[in-house]
Amino acid sequence: MHKITVIALNTFKEAVRNKVLYFLLIFALIIMGFSGVISDLSIAAPEKLIKDLGLASIDFFGFLIAVFVGIYLVYNEIDKRTIYTIVSKPIDRCQFILGKYFGLLFTIYVNIAIMSLFFFAVLYFRESTQPDMVNKALYHEITPGKWEAAGNPAIQYYLFHAKQFGLSAGKAFITIFGYTEPLTQGLMRVILMSALGLAVITSFAIFYSTFSTPTLSAVFTFLTFIIGSLCEDILRYTDKLAEKAGGVNMLTGADSLKYWFAWAAMHITPNLGLFDKRMDAIYGSEFVNPLDRYVTVDWVVVVYGLLYVGGVLCLASMIFNRRNFK
Repeated sequence: MHKITVIALNTFKEAVRNKVLYFLLIFALIIMGFSGVISDLSIAAPEKLIKDLGLASIDFFGFLIAVFVGIYLVYNEIDKRTIYTIVSKPIDRCQFILGKYFGLLFTIYVNIAIMSLFFFAVLYFRESTQPDMVNKALYHEITPGKWEAAGNPAIQYYLFHAKQFGLSAGKAFITIFGYTEPLTQGLMRVILMSALGLAVITSFAIFYSTFSTPTLSAVFTFLTFIIGSLCEDILRYTDKLAEKAGGVNMLTGADSLKYWFAWAAMHITPNLGLFDKRMDAIYGSEFVNPLDRYVTVDWVVVVYGLLYVGGVLCLASMIFNRRNFK
């Protein structure tokens, strides 16, 4: 376990020095910050637009980090020939793969935490700086219908926003550790489920990097992500093909080939849709009151994800063990 931890920490330090990582993180933060501006274009419930864009950004850019950083972790060790030094030491190749995986996963989770902090801060800040709240802070009602400025309006305006910015940042920080308000109810569970889905995708990125080039690894990982995200659509597609032909046994020619290819792809790749709980948090679950933004943690899905990660990492270790570096 100590060897895995050392490799993981070295992998994290190596990933942090990757400029692509900072580019993706900054781009994600810009999108989430910009969502607070474009939400005013929404006719109703602008906070839903912020939540949708924010959660989608966390998920998507976490995936991009897994791809563009993960595909090079094993390849760089081979390309720079540092793998010869590693395999010559009393380190099992399985420990090497696990160390690389957990180091990359830790990098992704640190970035998710930063993006989540910024996302919650945007939500809290926008809620606390609504026009009616700003007016109440700048003006006091002396008599019904008569208002008086509380000091210099310009100075009070900036002081109010500075105060709300600090409060929003503080509330965003403790929200990551369990604090919640009606505005952020269920969002942390959505992010945690997305993090588990990213753990599955990260395992595939490491798996592909053990036997292919970075370009092919990126292509394979993207295809896995696309197929995994569309698993339920692929299932409906196969059902329609079979229904149209009058049954699976009645399929012939190209339809039969398409059916079995889609069926195999659906069962080999993970169903990433199971880890996506955004709609439940934003629009309400179909199983509860639509006004209740309650997100449940499906422990069957959690076990499913962990088993998938374990299986893929075992395959990666088996392939890496068979590689000859002499």
